[in-house]
Amino acid sequence: MGRTKLESKLKNGILDLIESPELHAYLMEHAERLKLKDYVSIIAGAPISLGRKQELLHDMKRSSCLKKQEMDYVSLCCACMDRAVQFLTSETGTIFLIQLMGYDDKHKSDIMDGPYIMTSLANTKNAVKNYYREDMDEDADAEWKTLYWRVELYTASQDVNNGEDGFLSAEYTYIMDKDGEVQYYIHEWNSSNHLNGSLGRMVEDQFFSVSPDLNLPVPYHPGDVLFIDCRPYAPGAFYCRLKEVGDDCCGIQCEYVDEEGNMETGALKHGDYFFNHREVEQYLSPLYRARIVSKYELSWDEIVRRSKNGNKTT
Repeated sequence: MGRTKLESKLKNGILDLIESPELHAYLMEHAERLKLKDYVSIIAGAPISLGRKQELLHDMKRSSCLKKQEMDYVSLCCACMDRAVQFLTSETGTIFLIQLMGYDDKHKSDIMDGPYIMTSLANTKNAVKNYYREDMDEDADAEWKTLYWRVELYTASQDVNNGEDGFLSAEYTYIMDKDGEVQYYIHEWNSSNHLNGSLGRMVEDQFFSVSPDLNLPVPYHPGDVLFIDCRPYAPGAFYCRLKEVGDDCCGIQCEYVDEEGNMETGALKHGDYFFNHREVEQYLSPLYRARIVSKYELSWDEIVRRSKNGNKTT
């Protein structure tokens, strides 16, 4: 889809979801570089509630500036989000299996507690809030920066005979922060209510938030050092230095220090900016929170030295 026209207030509201100061300023000044799908991608990947994402998508749908093809696409995006929210907020026949997620010493995503069983979203939210409050002390505060909840939703009315093994299968998996706010969802592939057609599949993929991919134009240059804090959807906050900057999804190549003290290179937009990234279930793109580190603040040589000496950079 080509460049699109949206009301300035709506466009600015979507771009405000990007916390990165340099990227936010750049996109506000060069909004003509963004396509309709870029705005949808920003909404889909932002660490905000599903309800807020639903509102923004419907605001886009109400825009009088969209062409028919664009309207069809946005309408399907709304339908996709509406279904996810409808299942989540259903008050009958739902079973929630919840697990507290974090990371092990190797930066690998791991189950820290659970599973627990709940039968409503309201009860689930109350339970996780109480869990957090009861665990809160000075030491736990630092630990909770890298913890979140994984919530699998099952329906009691599901026909188990449709499954290969006769067991219930999750319809959706939701990702909830420590305060009980649901920010992402995964529409499981064995669910019975997927959107049909090529455009429908594209929309489903857009909201399949198991990867941090967000392909936007950026203001960065080779040699820039970035500080990126995507916690709790990353095992820590990290530094990397850019080697190449291009427009495609693999165009930003960065280097960072791995656990052995060696230099690694990866594609920033694919979440490859810290060691063992492939073992992490990343939901949040580093583009949302990356900021440029001034050489007067901290040099790359100093960052590398600290990392090789085993000192944390967070």
